[in-house]
Amino acid sequence: MLRKIFTNYLCFLLIFLYGFGFILGYLFGNEQSYGINKTVGWAYDFSNQVFYTALIFTFSQILFIIGYLIIFLFRRKTNFCFSIAHFEIIILTLALLSFENFMVHMLFCGLSLILFFINIFKSHKSDH
Repeated sequence: MLRKIFTNYLCFLLIFLYGFGFILGYLFGNEQSYGINKTVGWAYDFSNQVFYTALIFTFSQILFIIGYLIIFLFRRKTNFCFSIAHFEIIILTLALLSFENFMVHMLFCGLSLILFFINIFKSHKSDH
């Protein structure tokens, strides 16, 4: 049962995980304001790395959901071990968002992207 969930329906599991994380972040998160600091002249200054971290994390998660949804629609199966490892890395990345450590977060985002592409290339045709 667990093998079928992680090899066939990973996109729906990720949607549930991100929805649950959004609800928990909205209800129990500390709201901090990060904005764009307008400097003198015409330049803009992105002075906080949280902006870049959130941007990269958000785009990578959208890529994961769309990629696994395409795999699901083409009725292909992903590798079970890579799917479990990718799901665990995503959970670790979500947990590390609160620490605001840019380098560790970027390391896990990069590892997550590498596992995603390996999992996509190792997918095979399903037997149902």
